[in-house]
Amino acid sequence: NGISEGYNVEKQPWGYGRNLLAIDTRTKQVIWHYREQKPIDTRAVCMAGGQIYAYRFGTYLTCIDANSGNVLWRKTRESDPELFTSIGEYLPRQGWQTNWRTAAYLKCNQDALYFAGTQMDKLLALSAKDGRILWEHPYNNFQLILRPDAVYAISGPWGENVSKKFHPLTGEVLAELPTGRRACTRPTATSDSIIYRAMGGSIRFDLETDQPQWLSPMRPA
Repeated sequence: NGISEGYNVEKQPWGYGRNLLAIDTRTKQVIWHYREQKPIDTRAVCMAGGQIYAYRFGTYLTCIDANSGNVLWRKTRESDPELFTSIGEYLPRQGWQTNWRTAAYLKCNQDALYFAGTQMDKLLALSAKDGRILWEHPYNNFQLILRPDAVYAISGPWGENVSKKFHPLTGEVLAELPTGRRACTRPTATSDSIIYRAMGGSIRFDLETDQPQWLSPMRPA
């Protein structure tokens, strides 16, 4: 049963906006203002390396200079059909197996953008420099933790798709990880570990040894 109005509708009804603002925290003055005609999906807004990325399914992917508000590059379905075909169509699924659709499905570092999550039918990596496709993986139930040395992709609770450790820019599988998440909590991280709910309790995945450590019977928030 739906837990609130809008919960079971096919399209996400919350979290869209047309405007991005940069505000000087000292003077409280607006430094720049950027506006899209079709609302941005806030689950796909991220920033790294002085660049802001904003996406709307099937419409645009924009890169904005965080200092000036100027558009550095912009992709649309018309200008780059190969990219939007690769991203695919929006998946309206949600539940404990895949997580809730409020989860972010775009993350970034200064080198690359990563699409993965409840709304995506694959894991897709793009260049932060110009938005070109770097690599992809077909499994559609990864949740990501980005680290300087690797992309840690924590798998979902079905099939034989184990979690994986990818090279950030090539997609080379650096390791297959003997672990996976379950239920609706999202992976998070510390300086030396990744933490998520798993069968029978919770997991602290140790990044030095690439091994899971079971924490029972703790259930994360």
